[in-house]
Parts: sequence; structure tokens; C-alpha cells
Amino acid sequence: MKLFTRAAAIGAVVGSLLAAAPAFAADKLVITMDTPPSHLRTRMINEFANRLGERSNGSLTFQIFDSNQLFSSRDAMKAVARGDAGMAILVTPYLSRVVADYNVFDLPMLNGMSDEARAAMLDNGLGDALSTQFENKMGVVVPGKYWSMGKVFLFSTEKPMKSFADLKNMQIRIPGGAALVMRLDAIGASAVSMPGSDVPLALQQGVVDATMGGPDYIYGNKMWDAGVQHGFWDGGIIGFLTPMVNKGYWDSLTEDEQALFRSTWDEITMEQRQKVLEEEASNIAKLAEHGIVTENATAEDIAQANEAMLAIQDAMIEKLEISAEIVQLAADAAK
Repeated sequence: MKLFTRAAAIGAVVGSLLAAAPAFAADKLVITMDTPPSHLRTRMINEFANRLGERSNGSLTFQIFDSNQLFSSRDAMKAVARGDAGMAILVTPYLSRVVADYNVFDLPMLNGMSDEARAAMLDNGLGDALSTQFENKMGVVVPGKYWSMGKVFLFSTEKPMKSFADLKNMQIRIPGGAALVMRLDAIGASAVSMPGSDVPLALQQGVVDATMGGPDYIYGNKMWDAGVQHGFWDGGIIGFLTPMVNKGYWDSLTEDEQALFRSTWDEITMEQRQKVLEEEASNIAKLAEHGIVTENATAEDIAQANEAMLAIQDAMIEKLEISAEIVQLAADAAK
């Protein structure tokens, strides 16, 4: 499938009618998404496409494939680089295979920072530094700010979690990644890597005591049926997503089109980040209706746990191959 199709040329008469506005004559951009139609990310990418289409007088057009119809999350990055897809928005752990510095989001120095503070960290230098590396490695264009994935919570079956001390000796499912293993080891918990599809049965059978995940995942999959009773926000991981556009498509746009694309993307991003917080709060409330009560770690508890985690941070930085420049950008934001 081609990533775009050339629209018919705009006639001279139509061109004269639009002379007062910038001239747009872009191609239809194919966007591959890994989320279903009801998911916030899919809803927001549709809003982006609609808004940009209107602002370009209908010349910038899009075709969106949700639910991994076109490419899976793991294949989308290369598909955009090749031109088999025009655009994707991917979680940064997938991109760390290409740019190791994306592992910076897992470092303990960020523990306790709010969603807003971490977003500001990205917007004030860290995002540009990461995007430049990714663009150079993959030959794509990052058109603007990073979307938020929201907080990564812990959800358990029988054992309540109100502090880091409660996590000691627990078997906690993680989606994978050396950083998560090291973080849990530092506080006396054990990491068990497994795909999300295996989690309900693993919880029911007691293979794991808890799982990492967002409230949307727990609610959407009715995990109370798998025995989940308790939620815990440890102040740790908040995920982000990187937008990427095929460079051939991007280079075919005029400067006006590129500027409109970037400004509209950043506008949508600010709205998406706020909606993530709103939906997160809504899903936590819905989980409470099913008996799943979520606790937040206190600032004092986070500070105490950080003593253990920060003791292994240098080892994490070395193992994950995070550059000194990126570490410094994160450290400055975390002060």
C-alpha cells in the first residue's frame, strides 16, 4: 500500500478564489495506529486529521488505519521509514531499540515528578534532543511534541499496596525491559516479564501477585474478574509516545504546509495530555465501583524508596547506554 496518493491539480479558477490563503496541494497521508477506534489516541488522531484538513482548505487529507490493521506497533517504525506507511505514533520503549537514550524515562531520578513536570521536561529540550537522534537514525521526521501515555500503575490481587514496603517479595508482571527489572530488584520485588494477553490467567493462578498497567487497561479488560482488588501509583513511570512522519511525504509539503502541520500537531498534543489525565481519573473512579481502590505513594515514601533506586542508577545508565547529555537534561528538569 502506498503511503499517499496524488490529488488532482487545483484549477486556475479555484486557485484564484483561494489566493488570499496559503496554497496547499499535499498528498493523502496514511496513518497506522495500534489502538481501537474508542481509544483516546485514535480519537485524537482523528481530531488532528479533521482539524488539519479544515485548516488546509481540504488539501491535506488523511487515511487512518486503527487496531493494527495496517502494521503492528513493532513494525510501524520501519514501515514509516520505508514509506509503506506515512505516519505513526509509537511508545518510546519500542524506539529505544534504535535510540538507547529513550530509556531515560525509566531512570529513578524522575520518580515523584508530576505528569506536567515531565511533559515540560520534554518540551524544554529533552524532546528535541531525542527527536534529532531518532530522525538521524531512522530518516524520518518528528513533527512536534510527544503525546502522553499516562502513569504506569501497579495492580494486585490479594495483597494491598499502600507503600513501597508492601511491594517487597511480590512477583510483579512487567511488559519487559531491563530497567523495570532493576527498579523492582532495588526495592525487593521480583519482575516477571510476560505479554499482556497472559496476564489475566497469571493473576488468577497466582503466577504473579500484581501487574504493571494503566487504569484504562485494567478497566477495559475487566480485570476484577481476574481477581484484581488493589491499585498503587508509586510515582515512577509515566510513558510518552513519539510522532513520526515519512520524510518523502514531509519533503513534498510546502513550508506553509509543514508549519501548519507542526502547529496543529502541537495544539492537539496539549489537548491529548490533558485528556489523558481526565480519563485516568475517570477510570480510577470506575475501578472503585468494582471494588478496586487505588492508593498513591506519599512524597516521603517515594523519597525513601529513591534512596535504594538511586543507588543503582549509574549501573542502569551504563546498562541502558543512556548518554551523559540526555542524563543531564533529565537531571536538570528533576531538580
